[in-house]
Amino acid sequence: MTETMFVDCPCCGTRLELERKTGKIVKTWAKLEKKEGGDAFADSLKKMKEEKERLGKYFSQAPDSMSKHKKELLDKFEQEKQRIKDSGDTSRPLNPLDLD
Repeated sequence: MTETMFVDCPCCGTRLELERKTGKIVKTWAKLEKKEGGDAFADSLKKMKEEKERLGKYFSQAPDSMSKHKKELLDKFEQEKQRIKDSGDTSRPLNPLDLD
């Protein structure tokens, strides 16, 4: 058996989560506002289509974004290689595992 129960306030419509043993309020949720005369199914369908379009746009742009990011990282790597070559530093970097 669960430790809490849910009750809707008959006056204001707020949903309350109560502890069963003590009767104390754990959490409250505001009343959901329903549009008068609106079609809930049509609204839900519209929201789903908008979300599908948003995700489609995001995933269609993802390969371009990844290739751009890859190019930036490769450029930074080449710049760092050139900096090391120009400085003439041929020593190996310190290995943290060798510090033991």
